[in-house]
Amino acid sequence: MKDLTVEDLRRLIAQDVGLRWLLPVALDFLRDTAPQEAAAGWYDDDLLSAVLTRPETVWRNAHELARHLNETVRMLTDLSPYIQREVDEFRTALSDVL
Repeated sequence: MKDLTVEDLRRLIAQDVGLRWLLPVALDFLRDTAPQEAAAGWYDDDLLSAVLTRPETVWRNAHELARHLNETVRMLTDLSPYIQREVDEFRTALSDVL
């Protein structure tokens, strides 16, 4: 796993491959880069989109990861409209967990 690129993570996660192992790695990466992304302004990220759009059941089986993602997204500003829509859908579907 250490040799996977961000694009590799995005592609695998979007295909629901190895989510048990890859989601924590992706969430840590997103958390680590959120401050720089927020400082840069406009945020439009394919990895974030892939993570946000995993099926609701994935997050219902991993409450801590869902909360981790929600906290990371709160660190971001100026989300693109399509990412903001995905965030809103994620939060609405999991409002009882977050």
